Amino acid sequence: MAAKLLLFQTMLSLLLISTSSATEPIVEIAEVKVTAFALDGARRPLLLQSSAEAVAYFGVNNLAALKDKADFSKQKVLIFAWRGSGQDRIAYEVLESFPEQIRFSYQPGRTRDLRPHVKVFAVRSDVKCIANGKIVSNLEIKKDGQWAPAKLPLEDLSEGKAVVVRVRGILTDGIIAIGGETTGTTISFGKTTWELNLQNEKTLRRAAGILNDKPVVVSGLVHTQKGIEVATRTILTVESIVSGLPNPVPPNNIVPEKIMGKPFVK
Repeated sequence: MAAKLLLFQTMLSLLLISTSSATEPIVEIAEVKVTAFALDGARRPLLLQSSAEAVAYFGVNNLAALKDKADFSKQKVLIFAWRGSGQDRIAYEVLESFPEQIRFSYQPGRTRDLRPHVKVFAVRSDVKCIANGKIVSNLEIKKDGQWAPAKLPLEDLSEGKAVVVRVRGILTDGIIAIGGETTGTTISFGKTTWELNLQNEKTLRRAAGILNDKPVVVSGLVHTQKGIEVATRTILTVESIVSGLPNPVPPNNIVPEKIMGKPFVK
């Protein structure tokens, strides 16, 4: 009887720990391998909002370990991965508000020992994240010739206007819908899915086939239109598609602009 009571208490404790970690605004995840190095990975983290997005960066085996530490139904995952001084740091502060806001900052080191760095955080889904002064988002809009991070819903899109966007997500090609009410290609990011209009361009069609089920970055003009089976369709007329996978290894040629006050020369 005592053994059963002890087992029940242990299971209850593990459940409470798991629930608590999913409700905390931020939890750092250690000992999960990731290959996601980017040119500006210290200043612009990758944002993953689903297992489908995460598998491309963690792999199947490491994804299982990630799922033990992050719950995508309640959390999103941020990856900072870069190569720099051994003294480089990613710092953050949680601002007192609800939902909370978390401000991340990159603190470059001053030593010459270039090393790969990886920081992975599970953040509660409703928490607003800001990295080096910019909102962390997989969606950007173009205004006055400049790209700026944005979050849904887009006001102009809600008002029926078209918006120039750049979005990172998982591309799916070869979709068939009742009545042919689909372009046949979509991009999904988080809980959002948009149709992609490839304009019958051979280059875009070929890219969509190659990058099917893979992370991509797509840019173009997004608009809404009324549908039959789907009341409102959101369609992105594609101008470009590129792979969303960062470098598979830490780039050797990426170094801080200045170390110890002087330009670094290899």
